[in-house]
Parts: sequence; C-alpha cells; structure tokens
Amino acid sequence: MDSKNNVTWQVSLSNGETFFEGKGQFEEIAGIDSSWQRLIKYIAVNKLSITSLSLVTEDGRTFNLPSAGKNPKFKPFVDAEKPLDYELHRTISREHTVVNNQITKTENVDWFTYIEAIYPNYKLQLWVDENNTRNSWVLVVNNNEK
Repeated sequence: MDSKNNVTWQVSLSNGETFFEGKGQFEEIAGIDSSWQRLIKYIAVNKLSITSLSLVTEDGRTFNLPSAGKNPKFKPFVDAEKPLDYELHRTISREHTVVNNQITKTENVDWFTYIEAIYPNYKLQLWVDENNTRNSWVLVVNNNEK
C-alpha cells in the first residue's frame, strides 16, 4: 500500500490564516513532527483556534465540517451550533490470517483519514477512504460512549 496521503487537510484559523497540509510551513518532512502536530503547536503558541476544517482530495474534491467561524460561507451554518474544537485522525484497518491460533499473515485492508467537529455532547466525524476518495461517510459519536 502506498503511504502517500491521497486526502489532505485544509484549516482556517481565528486570525484569518488558511493552511494546507503539504504546503508551506506544513509541508511533510521526514523525521520531525507531522504537519498536523506542527499546526496544533502553532495554534497553541499563537493563542488561536480552528474555525474550519476540511479534507481535500488530489482531484479537487473538498469535504467540509461545519464552521466555527462568525460568518460561515454556507448560509445554513450561520445560526447552527458551533463546534468547540476539531481533530484529525488517520487509521488503517488490518486483516489477519490465523492458522492454528497463530497469525500467519497481516494485510492492510482499509485506510482512512477522518476529521471531527467536537460539540459538548457529541462528535461529528467525516471519513474519507484514502484508497478510493470517492467514498466518504459521516458518523455521529456520543461523547459519553467509549
């Protein structure tokens, strides 16, 4: 499986800046923190917050979470509940072949990037399949569930 991300993040901050994974100061560099970890440090040091988070595919599709900004571009979000925070995750599911109670082979089966809008009682997750970026899903997770 190719380890290059086919789905990258785009984030806007409370000071009006917009950053893209893999570009400028958030270019991926081997041996140092990931671009997301560097973004989180930048936000903390500059006392900023994320106002919008999206996933973008190589062919230009954009998957947006609801905005926490004061003037979101998408009108229905103007009066909607605002997320408290945002997170980014990447995950791989694996399939194991077991013979005589021993794992004989492990294959990476699915690879996803997902982003979360965090609300007081739930998280809104937006998942995109890294192997087929035409596939996406939305999941609502109760914050009280583990």
